[in-house]
Amino acid sequence: MDLKIRSLYQCGACRDIHDDEDGAMECCRPDIIELYEYPVCKKHHDDEDDAFTCCGVDAIKCPSCYRDYASISLSYQAIKIAGYCTTCNPIFTIDQQIAIQDQHYQQTGKREHLHD
Repeated sequence: MDLKIRSLYQCGACRDIHDDEDGAMECCRPDIIELYEYPVCKKHHDDEDDAFTCCGVDAIKCPSCYRDYASISLSYQAIKIAGYCTTCNPIFTIDQQIAIQDQHYQQTGKREHLHD
């Protein structure tokens, strides 16, 4: 999961949101408003710092593959417990699997399993 904050542009007249500045400029030809989108919940924010702290979600980078994972993902717990994410190495010991799944449930309230 890529946790890079994305810039969006809102048309000042009709309030439509566009992916690029040119699209917003061409729509109604008004002043545009730059917004920031948090990639996990897709909420729009006026301030980039607000987008980074959205949902109280923090992130961790896998030391093996350098992917970023939000604290609401199984891979976040896998990195904390086993030292790598579920993408670059999906094999864990039984004890690690139980610990990862339990920590994930405690953190998010959602039950997810590493293996079907």
